[in-house]
Amino acid sequence: MFSDWLKEGFLLAAQLDLKSAFNLFWPLFLFDLPRFFLSTLAVGLTWALVPQKPAPSRINEPVSVLLVGHNEGDRLAESIHTLHRQTQNNLQIVVVDDGSTDNMRAVARELKRNGLIHDYISTDLRGGKAAALNLGFSLCRHEVVVSCDIDTSFDDDAIERIVARLLSDPDIGAVSGNIAARNARENLITRFQAIEYFDNISLGRQFLDYMGWLMIVSGAFGAFRRSAIQRVGGWDVGPGDDSNLTIKLRRAGWKVAFAEDAWCLTNVPNSDQGLIRQRIRWDRSLIRNRFRKFRTVFDPTSRQFRWRDIMASVNALFFNVLLPFSYAVYLPYVIIFFPSLVVPVFLFLWCVYTILSAFTMFTCVLVTPRRGMHRLWIYLPGYSLYASYFLRGIRIVACFTELAFRSSYNDSFYPTKVRRSVEQW
Repeated sequence: MFSDWLKEGFLLAAQLDLKSAFNLFWPLFLFDLPRFFLSTLAVGLTWALVPQKPAPSRINEPVSVLLVGHNEGDRLAESIHTLHRQTQNNLQIVVVDDGSTDNMRAVARELKRNGLIHDYISTDLRGGKAAALNLGFSLCRHEVVVSCDIDTSFDDDAIERIVARLLSDPDIGAVSGNIAARNARENLITRFQAIEYFDNISLGRQFLDYMGWLMIVSGAFGAFRRSAIQRVGGWDVGPGDDSNLTIKLRRAGWKVAFAEDAWCLTNVPNSDQGLIRQRIRWDRSLIRNRFRKFRTVFDPTSRQFRWRDIMASVNALFFNVLLPFSYAVYLPYVIIFFPSLVVPVFLFLWCVYTILSAFTMFTCVLVTPRRGMHRLWIYLPGYSLYASYFLRGIRIVACFTELAFRSSYNDSFYPTKVRRSVEQW
C-alpha cells in the first residue's frame, strides 16, 4: 500500500505541466525550493568558485570571556577547562552565577581558588540572563569580549578563529560562532537537532553572512567589540536577548559576521517537551523583537534605515512566519480540492524534502566538514518530517500566541519580577 501511494505520487508529479504542478505544490515552489535549494546552492558555489581567504595569522589580542548561568554547577568545570586549552592566549575568564540554588557557587569558587577563573560574582537573587550579562560585562577589561553559555565547550582554536574574524574588519561589531550538538547521539530527537544545526546554523548563517542579512549572534558563542556593546547600552531583557542585542548593533551601524570555522558544542534538548519549550521561546522572540520592538526597521524616514536590515527582516518574515502558516492553509487546501490525492501528495513531498535535506547535508560536508556527520545521513528521511511538519507546527503555535496574546511576557525563562518591569512591545 505504501509503495503504491508513493508510486502514485511520483507518477502524478511527472504528468503535471508547470501550472498544474504549481497549483498542487505551491508551498514547495514559493517557500521550500528558495529556502533549501537556492541558498544552499549559493553557499556551495561560493565555496567552489570564490578563492578561500588564507587563514589569518595568530592575533595576540587580549580577550575577555564572559560566562553566565543559573544552576550550571554540573557543567561549569568542563567549560572552563576547554577555555584553558584554547590556542588564543591572554584570556580573562569572567563567570557570573545568576542566583543559582545548586552547587554552582561552590564549583566556581573552587575554580577561582585554583586560578582557572579570573573574576567571579554571584547574586543571591536570580535577575535573568540579561542582567547577569550586563553585570559580568562590567568586569570585562578588554576590547574583545566573547560571550558563551556555560553548557558550551569549544574546539581548541575556536576563540582564536572567532576573534580573528571580528578583528578582520574595523566595522564588524559582532561575530557569531558555529554551533554543533554535543549530545547528538543521545536519542532520535537530538540527532534531528544535530542535522538541523548543520543546516540552519552552519550553512544557513553562511548564506546570511554573504548577503549581509545576519540578525543574530547566538548567546551560546559570540564575539563582540566592547565599545560596540557600550554604544548600544548592553543587553535588554529577553527572551531573545541575543537577537535583541544583534539588531541594536546593526541599527547602530555595526556589521555582524559569521565565523564558520569557530566551533563550539552545546547540549540540545533531549526530550520533546524540552524542545517544544525552547522553540516556542525562540519563535515568540522573533515576533517580539523583529516585528514589534524594532518595527522602525521598515520605516524609510528613520535615520537608521538600511536596505539590508529590511531584507534581513523580510527574509525572516518570509521563511519563519509565512512558510509555516502556508502549511496551515495548504493541508486543508489539498484535502478540499484534491481529496483522493492527499496521501500520494504528502508522500511525494516527503521524498522531495528528504532529497533537498540530503543536498543541504552534502553541501555542508563539503563546506564546513565536522567529525561524525556521516553518522547522521540515515536519519534524513525522519529529519525531513521533523523539520517540515513538527517544527513548523510549533512555530505556528508560537507565532499565533505571540501575535494574539504577547505570550513571551509570561515566559518563565525570566523571573516574574523582571518580566513585569520591562516595557511591553
